[in-house]
Amino acid sequence: MKILRLQSIGVAGVPDGSYDFAKSPEEAHDLVVVTGDEGAGKTRFLELVTAARELIAPSGLEMDEETWVRVGNRSAKAVVVWQLSKEERASIGAKSPIVETEVIFCADSELTARDRTDPGFIYLLERYDHKDEISKLEYFPENRRLDVGGGEVSLEAEVQKALRGDKSPRKYASVPAFLATLPNAQHSADRFAASLERLSESCRYDRDRHTLSSNGRSVRDVTELSSSEQDAVIFAATAGLVRLTRSVVLVDRPELYASDPERMLGGLRGLGADNQLIVATCAPELAVSAPDRCIIRLPAAQLPRKDAR
Repeated sequence: MKILRLQSIGVAGVPDGSYDFAKSPEEAHDLVVVTGDEGAGKTRFLELVTAARELIAPSGLEMDEETWVRVGNRSAKAVVVWQLSKEERASIGAKSPIVETEVIFCADSELTARDRTDPGFIYLLERYDHKDEISKLEYFPENRRLDVGGGEVSLEAEVQKALRGDKSPRKYASVPAFLATLPNAQHSADRFAASLERLSESCRYDRDRHTLSSNGRSVRDVTELSSSEQDAVIFAATAGLVRLTRSVVLVDRPELYASDPERMLGGLRGLGADNQLIVATCAPELAVSAPDRCIIRLPAAQLPRKDAR
């Protein structure tokens, strides 16, 4: 599953417009880079995707629809056009790989037409399990970190489902528990180690001793790692736990702690097969036009005009 186009109308914090991620009429880019000046709405752009998905097929994520409506408006609209894989089309009997969905934030039930979203597509969004064949929509917020406190979070799928679009760092409280399972799960350990090596220059996972290291020095706890190394562990562990394959992966500021943003981007692209990676970034080197990526440049934020005298 991938996104071909996103349209925003009256959404608070996101410029109105139709944003095209397609490289052909029925095929989306695997890498979408969202850029723009400070305050342009890059983070909000990513979160609009998670909010729209939640309205289409609720997962239990808490959301206040009013926060998505621009001041002075009664409602807001987002249109998301999706591209389905052959397997997804076959599972719901869809003739076309393209599905268009429309969501209204704070919709007036008396004025808004009945929801006509394809029930088969809703099924695809609602189903969830930690299996490679099931697509997810994963959001890595800018505030991601491991020192969240409050105890660990269950690894069970029914608990993890509501966390996929969550922007609270509490979702990463499950990382230590996931790492503790690796000595008894060789395939998961191999996947985690390979992902971590692509993401970080200095952090490694020893598949024999099942320990983490920083520049060759073994560490007893993830909190002993540098910020960039912890960031890499978050990405690799999350992808390994929920099985990010054929999924839409949203990342706010992949360059947050990275000395080499392009390397980090390459590591993120390697988290799972056939993912679509959509990143919001301030790093100019990531926003350079190239055949392998779609660049979305958000217009500068418009400040309120003072009354002319």
